[in-house]
Amino acid sequence: MMISKFHKMIQSKVVWYIVLGVIVISFVGFFTPTMGSRDEARKARSMATLFGKDVTQEEYRSALQNTHVWYILSSGRMPGTDQETANAMRQQAWTRLAMLRKAADEKLIVSDLEVINQIQQMPLFRGQNGAFDKSAYQGILSQIGISPNLVENVVREQVAISKLMFSPVQAALIAPDELERAYHMYTDRLVFEYAVLPREQVAKDVSVTREEAEAFFNENKEMFRMPAKVRVSYVEYPVADFVAQAEVPEGAALQVYNQNIERYRIETTNETAEVEYKPFEAVEAEITDVLKENAARRLAIEQATALVADIAPKSQNENPDFKGAVAAAGLKAKTLPAFGPNDDLPGIDPTAPFKRAALGLQDDVYSSFSDAVPGKDKVYVISLEQRYASFLPDFETVESQVMEAASSKAVTETLAERSLEISDTLSAVLESGKSFKDAVVPLGLPVKATQEFDLSTQLDNEYADELVSAGINAKQGELCRPVPVDSGVLFAYVAQRTSTDPEIGMAAVRDELINGLSGVRAQRLAAGWQAALMEEADLQLNQQ
Repeated sequence: MMISKFHKMIQSKVVWYIVLGVIVISFVGFFTPTMGSRDEARKARSMATLFGKDVTQEEYRSALQNTHVWYILSSGRMPGTDQETANAMRQQAWTRLAMLRKAADEKLIVSDLEVINQIQQMPLFRGQNGAFDKSAYQGILSQIGISPNLVENVVREQVAISKLMFSPVQAALIAPDELERAYHMYTDRLVFEYAVLPREQVAKDVSVTREEAEAFFNENKEMFRMPAKVRVSYVEYPVADFVAQAEVPEGAALQVYNQNIERYRIETTNETAEVEYKPFEAVEAEITDVLKENAARRLAIEQATALVADIAPKSQNENPDFKGAVAAAGLKAKTLPAFGPNDDLPGIDPTAPFKRAALGLQDDVYSSFSDAVPGKDKVYVISLEQRYASFLPDFETVESQVMEAASSKAVTETLAERSLEISDTLSAVLESGKSFKDAVVPLGLPVKATQEFDLSTQLDNEYADELVSAGINAKQGELCRPVPVDSGVLFAYVAQRTSTDPEIGMAAVRDELINGLSGVRAQRLAAGWQAALMEEADLQLNQQ
C-alpha cells in the first residue's frame, strides 16, 4: 500500500516526533498569537497587493499552508527544511494566491464531485490494487496531522487552478517525428566508453599572483560581500524540564494507535501474506512517550508565550522589556555572538527555526523580539541586541578567500580550454579509424565502459546523469561534447547504440511517451503562463 511507502519516511523517532508535534506548528506556529491585539493587528495589516488589491497576512498564511499541503499530497514527501525550499514555497504561495484570484474573477466553479474524484485519483491514497483506499487516506492524514476538511479545501483550490490553466496547456501537442525521436531515446540500448581529465592535473600547472587576485577582487567585489548579521539574546525552555508535569489523557495512546494503525504494520516481502500489525501492548509505551513529550512541548510553548506577553509593551509609548521580563520570571538569558544566514549555531536545537526567527527581527517596538520558537527538544524566545548591515570588505580582509576564488576561476578557464583542444584531437583520431581507447592513450587517462542500458533501466555509474545528458541524442561512433563534472571534465564516446523498429515497438510505449512529452511541455507552458500572470498581478510587498 502507498501508506506503507509513505510512513517509511517517518520511521525514525526524531522525524516521527516532528510529524506528531513540530511539523504542524510549522504551518501555523509562526503566526500563533501571543497577544490578541497584536495578532489581530497583524492579520488586518496588508502584506502586499496583487492585481492592485490588498493581501492580508491571514490570506498569505493560508496560501503558504496550502502550498505546503499540496506539495505533500502531490509528491508523497515532506518538503525540505533548507532555505532554498522555504524561499520556493513562499514564491509559490504568492503564485497560488494570484491564480486563485484570477480563478475567482473568471467565476470558475468546482463541484464536490470534482473534489472527490481528484482525491480518489491521487497516487498517495491508492491501495495495492491501484484503487482509492479509504484506510490509506485516513491513515496518512492522521500521520501528518492534516484534517480532511483542509485536504478538501486544498484540492478544491487545485482543481480551480487546473481549470484556469486548461487553455494554456492545450498547446502541448506532440508531432509524429517528435514522438519517434522520443521512442529512440527511450528504447535505444547504449554503451558508453569514457575518460575523465582530472581537475587536479590541470590545477598543478596554474598559479595566480597577488596582483591578479586583487584585480579579480576589484572586478567581483559583490562575491565577497559580508552578509548582514544579528546579535541576539535568548531564553530557552528545555522540553525535558516539562515532562514530569505533562499529562497524557486516558485512552489517548490507544486512539493514536487506532488512527495510525498502518504505522504499526508488520512488514513482509510476501505480497500474498495476510496483513498483520504489532499489538497495542507492544507499542503502548512508545506511543505514550511520544504523547508525553508532545504535551511537555506544549507546556514549554505556553511558558514561552507567557514570557512574550510580558516582554511586549503594555502601552503605545512603552518599549519591550526583554531583560525585565526574563528577570521577573527567574530565568537566565544567553547571548550569541553575531551570526549570519550561513553560520552554524552550536548548542541551538537544529529542529527549531531559530536562525530564521532571529534574522527576521527588526529594531522596532513590536518586531525586536520573537514569538515562541519551538523545536523538538527546546522552545526559544529571542530578543534582538543589534543588527549589523551587510558591507563590502577591503581586499586584505578577504585575501585568502579571494586567492582561492581567483585560482579556482583560473583552473576552470584553463580546464575548459584544454578540454576543447582534447576534444578536437580525439575527434580527429577517431575519424582516422582508431578506437576511443587508442585515441585516449596519449593523454594517459584510464578508459572505462558502461554496461548496456536504456532509459527504462538504471545506469549504475557515478557519471550516469552526465553520460545520458551528453549522449542521449548522439549516434553510434560519435564523440560527445565535453562535460564538466566535479572531478574534472568527462569525455564520452557512444561505443554502441542498438535501435528497434518503431513500427514494431511503438505500440507498447506510445501512451507512456505521449503522456511524458505532453507533461513536460505542459509544465513549460504552465511555467510561462504563471510568470506572465505574476507580471500582470504586479505583486507589491508592503513595508512591515
